Amino acid sequence: MTDQQFDPQPLERRDASGQIARQLRSAISTGVWAVGQQLPTEQELAELFDVARATAREALKILSATGLVTSARGSRGGTFVAVPEASLVAEQLSDSIQLWYRAGNVSLQDVDEARWVLEMQCVDLAARRRTDDDLAAISRPVEASRDLDMDIVEWLDLDLEFHTAVTRAARNQILELSMMSVHLMRPVTNTVFVELLDRQSVTDQHEAIYLAIAAGDPKKAQDAFQTHVSYLDDVRRKALADVDASEVIVSSLPAVRHSAGSRPISGAR
Repeated sequence: MTDQQFDPQPLERRDASGQIARQLRSAISTGVWAVGQQLPTEQELAELFDVARATAREALKILSATGLVTSARGSRGGTFVAVPEASLVAEQLSDSIQLWYRAGNVSLQDVDEARWVLEMQCVDLAARRRTDDDLAAISRPVEASRDLDMDIVEWLDLDLEFHTAVTRAARNQILELSMMSVHLMRPVTNTVFVELLDRQSVTDQHEAIYLAIAAGDPKKAQDAFQTHVSYLDDVRRKALADVDASEVIVSSLPAVRHSAGSRPISGAR
């Protein structure tokens, strides 16, 4: 139970159900209703907002789709606050992030800087916290990428799999979600220089990162990652010639097709 009260705000004329859902979601996130508590019924919501019961029902359906509430039937039924599955949150977040990238003015430099700051910490933590399962997940794409004749899309998917596995080995869900926002666009940002990459060099750099993590050496892992990023920066500079990375907007780059199952989903362990 909480001491806070739900204070419904007046609705605008359009999208009443969406407005109700947003108000309920805000109330849940601020603790008006705790996990497990029952929300007002459809009839009660209809009366609170002075709308038809069908409109209130639609608002609850919107909340249910986000995993914030669950419904139960029977004498003790109703709509109850729930904790969304991490994979569902990540999927919804990834969709929003991709739309934001495509509609906004995020630059290639923005993505590169965020990737460097976040993953530098991830490799450090991965070297300290990795498990045997983590090491197997990091090693698999390294070994698979030794087939230098494979399709470029499959090879890029292995690159994404490798860095996602390193991120998960850090055992920090906030870092993992943050890195997911970078991983989602890396296949797109890679298009500016992928044809100039030496696959063997990248594979060797990945192996060096893996070996440092496996050895439990955070400093060596960070050094190996820095070597990898420096190489990518050099190749990208050659690919862009006289264009600065800050002038290349991600939304201007072509979309990239993926192999099935290649999309990075945080929390899917």
